[in-house]
Amino acid sequence: MQAERSLSELTRDLATQLSDLMRNEVRLARAETMETVKGMGGGVMRAATGLVIGGAAVTVALLGVAYLLGEAMPMWIAALLSAAIGGIAAYVLVTSGIKAIKKERVGLPRTAEQVSRDLRMIKEKAS
Repeated sequence: MQAERSLSELTRDLATQLSDLMRNEVRLARAETMETVKGMGGGVMRAATGLVIGGAAVTVALLGVAYLLGEAMPMWIAALLSAAIGGIAAYVLVTSGIKAIKKERVGLPRTAEQVSRDLRMIKEKAS
């Protein structure tokens, strides 16, 4: 049978165990974050490439609109109207994108669940 341990030994063990627990939680959070970032990498590159190609296509389309309008009015007015159309479309897309990003939160669900479990376990052991 183990002899009764002193309060200082129990405190030292508790500090060591809490330190290990926190280190493990940080490792889990780091691993989960890296997994999320790696998964997003390819998608971000494809989206950026699509934006560049789409930007070029929209520029050519707006130039075509300007030439079409140029048949009915002076070319400088047609170019300004075409630019205004592009600016309004860009504004709408940017604001809706910002709203979507604000709604989307990158979380660490496994880490949060593990921390909750650890806290429950600590409370149960304390009582």
